[in-house]
Amino acid sequence: MKGEGKKIIDMVRKGIPDREIMKELGIQTKASLKKMYYDALVEAGKIKDIMTERKLKKARGPRKRPVTIGKRGTILLSKPLLVEQLGFKQGDKFTVSKRKDRIILRKQ
Repeated sequence: MKGEGKKIIDMVRKGIPDREIMKELGIQTKASLKKMYYDALVEAGKIKDIMTERKLKKARGPRKRPVTIGKRGTILLSKPLLVEQLGFKQGDKFTVSKRKDRIILRKQ
């Protein structure tokens, strides 16, 4: 994408018509061309990306919500917290210990 992005920006700067750009780069639709051009401008730092709700939430990180103990004595921790924020993965094992008013989870 980096090479194509730079090429699209250069071709637009030179005033090359959209159909020629699409033909040279093998782009099927004008919507795809516009999307690639937009992405190239963002990647090159020429413009800022539009911040969507999803991107904003991801940038802020997971919300801090209280965790409750279920009927079976289990605690459910979210994937964004464990995987995306703390870097754990499926299959990781832990030991659990208590220190004063805290629960400590240690990866084995």
